[in-house]
Amino acid sequence: MANECGGIGPGSILAIVVVAMMLLFVPLMIGPVAPPTPPLILVFPIVLLFVFLYLHFTSK
Repeated sequence: MANECGGIGPGSILAIVVVAMMLLFVPLMIGPVAPPTPPLILVFPIVLLFVFLYLHFTSK
C-alpha cells in the first residue's frame, strides 16, 4: 500500500510552490499604477505550461 499512485507528490508540491511564489512576487515587479506589460502577462501561462509538462512527463 505504500507504493500507491496518486495523492500529493513532489511534483504537486513543486507546482503549488511555483504558483504561490508567482502570486507573491510578480505583483511586486509591477509599478503602483501601471498595468502589467504584455511580456509580464505571458509569464503566467508559460510558467504554468512548464509546470504542467513537468508533471505530465514525471508521472509516467
